[in-house]
Amino acid sequence: MYLITGATGNIGRSVVEQLHAEGHDVRALVRSASRAELLPDGIDIAVGDLDDAGSVAAALDGVGGVFLLHAGEGTSQTQIMIDAAHSTGVNRIVLLSSIGARLRPLPIIGATLAAREDLLVESGLDVTYLRPSGLSSNALRWAEGVREHNRVVDATDPGRVPVVDPDDVARVAALVLTEDGHVGDGYILNGPEALTSREQVGILSDVLERSIDFVDVTPEQLAQDSIKDGTPVQAAEAMQNLNELFRAGRAGVIADDVENLTGVAPRTFRDWCERHADAFR
Repeated sequence: MYLITGATGNIGRSVVEQLHAEGHDVRALVRSASRAELLPDGIDIAVGDLDDAGSVAAALDGVGGVFLLHAGEGTSQTQIMIDAAHSTGVNRIVLLSSIGARLRPLPIIGATLAAREDLLVESGLDVTYLRPSGLSSNALRWAEGVREHNRVVDATDPGRVPVVDPDDVARVAALVLTEDGHVGDGYILNGPEALTSREQVGILSDVLERSIDFVDVTPEQLAQDSIKDGTPVQAAEAMQNLNELFRAGRAGVIADDVENLTGVAPRTFRDWCERHADAFR
């Protein structure tokens, strides 16, 4: 039995579906029973919250491994999971982290990611670290602007990011969760090519068969605009910091871990756009 946290999100749900299709027993941790309707039939459902030590311990009962996707800020959920794993005898954890935990200089968001990883390293548990460079699905942040104004406002150009399809992240997660030989390893997960945000918008334009305006702003401008729209200042500043690193090209390194692990080349950004084009129409 494998416990999947974040089980109704785009990555967690894909992990659930892949493990279930392979014949594994799967338990999904969800915040409400109604969320379980998004999952395949035959999945064991645990209703709980990663901030609730009791529900986490209950969800780990009889489990052989955990896919851990944090739902909050800070490291408290990490410590709760570590304590529950020790008390229930669960040793294997696959952590969805981010390349942000290894960028230098360390971004504001990356400091939290790195602290979570450090706690797990010190825990003595059998942990594998997955570090996507950026998700193809992050383009959904542009969807409303494309639908309503036919434009994208972005602050990371001309930095390149080899965005990875969430389903490819899930394929790797399912693999390392169910086979031996990955304890202590960290994998950089990315797509086959490093693209600027302007190039991503060009691909999306091709798929939608219409020209989308690209508006380049500075990370500071985007942060100030998001604060005016209601984003908390701390969150906006953290995103500004990350955008500055992306804009400088600090996340553009391409690794072959997806293909080396799964034997299948990662999907392209164009492929993701073709499968999710309706979100932008």
